[in-house]
Amino acid sequence: MVLLGFMLNYALRVNLTIAIVEMLYDVNDNQTAILNVTDSLNVTEHPEHIEQTRYHWDTKQKNLLLGCFFWGYVLTELPGGRLAEIVGARRVFGYSTLLASVLTLLTPSAAAIGFGWAVAVRVLLGFLLGATWPAILPMASKWIPPNDRSKFMSNMMASSLGAAITMPICGFLIAHFGWESAFYFTGLIGAMWSVAWFAVVYDTPADHPRISEEEKNYLMEVLPQDNTKKKGVSTYIYIYHFKNQKFF
Repeated sequence: MVLLGFMLNYALRVNLTIAIVEMLYDVNDNQTAILNVTDSLNVTEHPEHIEQTRYHWDTKQKNLLLGCFFWGYVLTELPGGRLAEIVGARRVFGYSTLLASVLTLLTPSAAAIGFGWAVAVRVLLGFLLGATWPAILPMASKWIPPNDRSKFMSNMMASSLGAAITMPICGFLIAHFGWESAFYFTGLIGAMWSVAWFAVVYDTPADHPRISEEEKNYLMEVLPQDNTKKKGVSTYIYIYHFKNQKFF
């Protein structure tokens, strides 16, 4: 579930990267027929493509929209871990992904209202997803035995496959159903994952209702189940993670 969650983390952030190609009106396309012009919005028709909504956003606006995600992302990279220690990683990771999925579903509507709304949604999206990476560390300290932690971290790093998988899928959807489908698809998958997360994941072995007594006793014996007081170690881990985070 953690690996799938981080793959979704990448999917929710990179969907715009491919969708924006079809979101914007191409001023160099002589074959484009303008059907309806509004303040900042065009509906265009290409002989070889489906009819879809497009926007007259310049290069500066395009770059701003692509980069503003990290304005919010950087704000929660460090606090996210401490918040998970206080209220639980299950809540922080789960609700962050769920709310980010809802914002993703609302992205086409926000863009239709105006450019500023689209930017606001992306900033909030980054704010929510920024907390997920450090939030999982307190949970891992209560579930992953020391001998298995290197394997766990290796699997976490493989989550960048989410971006590699999302790109071709979104490309196919955009070509056949329009750019909005990229946001609807990733947002829906994220919402479904969030429901499954709350159904099967718990903060500690003691909280889990379906784990065997043998496994529960083993984990509680080999792992400390209360690490909220280890602020120095936790802060060091979060800073190390932040310095080694991938930004793209």
